[in-house]
Amino acid sequence: MFLFFDIGFTLIGGPSTGPARRLIEALGLPPQAKEPLSSLLFAQPYADAEQLSERIVAQFHTSVAMTRASVQQLWQAQVHEAELLPGAAELLQHLRREQIPFAFISNIWSPFHAGFARLLPVESACYPGFYSFQQRCAKPDPELYRRALQQCGVAAEQAIMIGDTYAMDVAPARQVGMKTVWVLHRPAQEKRELLAVLNGTLPAPNWTAATIAEVTLQRLQQLAQQE
Repeated sequence: MFLFFDIGFTLIGGPSTGPARRLIEALGLPPQAKEPLSSLLFAQPYADAEQLSERIVAQFHTSVAMTRASVQQLWQAQVHEAELLPGAAELLQHLRREQIPFAFISNIWSPFHAGFARLLPVESACYPGFYSFQQRCAKPDPELYRRALQQCGVAAEQAIMIGDTYAMDVAPARQVGMKTVWVLHRPAQEKRELLAVLNGTLPAPNWTAATIAEVTLQRLQQLAQQE
């Protein structure tokens, strides 16, 4: 059994509005800018806020001063806004004690990754991470999952993906042959997918939990043994 965890709203919480939408509002960009801006944030590595500001100005022709101020403010906020969800640290500590291998697969950008490292320093430093901003590849692209399996030396049927988003976590993990745990930390965000699963128009995950606190090693071991 090898476990892969999503990070945002699976292990770590933060503001309900994502960074791309917050920058769109701050910079007065149109709604259709969300997709290219998200790609800029999540699929590219940046050394600091200044480097990101330069890329945004070049692509969206925004005010240099306004962009620098907005990006710097958001960058610092994202480092410190991250907070552990109840049960997350306890689960990871239990896995470490029992020497259960695990890694992380996440759409994440540099400052929120810094927040993750602040909250879970041992896990972030000592366990593999497949992060969109470093891999230049983002969910739901199954390639991110294939890389994780290959680099960890794990067969898909031995792996379990644990995440809060059907489209980003459950669907691509199923596509590459992994078992899945859907953590419905934000059920309102997943309403359409939840209804589709209940109505049989989307395949169900192997297990669904309300929060990460419900996810136990015993339950994961039971899931791993299922055909």
